[in-house]
Amino acid sequence: MGIFIKNPETEKAVREIAALRGETITGVIDALAREALARETPAPRKRRPTLEEMMAATEEFRRAVGLDKHKLNVTKADFDELNEIPGLELRDDAP
Repeated sequence: MGIFIKNPETEKAVREIAALRGETITGVIDALAREALARETPAPRKRRPTLEEMMAATEEFRRAVGLDKHKLNVTKADFDELNEIPGLELRDDAP
């Protein structure tokens, strides 16, 4: 199957590239088309890390910044106090 290049400047550019690379015009067009296609094609999605990998990364981070040396002694009452909403009364029978 042939390709007809109507634009003389485009044909000249392809011929120059072929001469510089020592390739055929078909080879140059093929290479340029593949390069353009590679740029336009989205990269494959990376896989999501597993739970074990995320936990290992978290532990590595904690060691790197020194958080592994500190143990917080927080009770449920302390946590509830931090998340208290002023004016909201919780019922004891609420689920």
